[in-house]
Amino acid sequence: MLPNTGIQKSESTFIIKFRMAVIYLGCLGVFFVPFSSALLMLTLVSFYLRTFGSEGGYHRYFSHRSYKTSRAFQFILACLGASSGQRGPLWWAAHHRNHHRYSDTPKDPHTPIGHGRFYAYIGWIFHNNQCDTNLDEVKDLSKYPELVWINKYHYLFPYIVLILIFVVGKWTPLLGDAGGLAAIVWGFCVATVLSLQGQLLVNAFAHGGNPNSSSLFSYRAYETSDTSRNNWLLCLVSLGTSWHNNHHRRPLQNSTN
Repeated sequence: MLPNTGIQKSESTFIIKFRMAVIYLGCLGVFFVPFSSALLMLTLVSFYLRTFGSEGGYHRYFSHRSYKTSRAFQFILACLGASSGQRGPLWWAAHHRNHHRYSDTPKDPHTPIGHGRFYAYIGWIFHNNQCDTNLDEVKDLSKYPELVWINKYHYLFPYIVLILIFVVGKWTPLLGDAGGLAAIVWGFCVATVLSLQGQLLVNAFAHGGNPNSSSLFSYRAYETSDTSRNNWLLCLVSLGTSWHNNHHRRPLQNSTN
């Protein structure tokens, strides 16, 4: 049985970068495979289900404990969140709680302040200090051995989605003559990259800049101690988390570490 305290080591940063590169490069396949309304529907279903896993599961439930549910559905949320490619639920929750606790200070894991927007977008994920999970920072979650297991083997869940999508495209009539490869390109690679943007772009563009300024896409509704901003355009890929200044004003964080 996996321990539920201490530091849970992650894979090497090389493996993390390699997986990310493969998924992004896989999107180039849209120029070489067919496209159809059925593939579009598959992409949207794959995108919204897994984005709900990260936003409704990892963010609202595991990080902020904004609502209650059963242990069985908690397990489903963790699996769905892991399938989005945003690592494990305990890793996600620990880093996001620190983001709120130390927002836009040197202890914030992905603030653009002092680091730049590229670091806030994706660079922080590859930093050696950010890869492991401190289980002691999420004791309310690490007491569940199944969540600790999912956190350690999070990378299995995107592979399961990939296989299922290939099967749907290759051996069912749902996508017509599209085939397994087209299903993977659209339903997995494109949908995964779009789902990732919901968090990565918010990290980069819903913080930073002059807190007293506003633009066509972003503004501040509340005076908070950080530089959080609302960005209505990013709601298209974030399912609402880009109302970020509102969120930092009232994050609904009821959990204790």
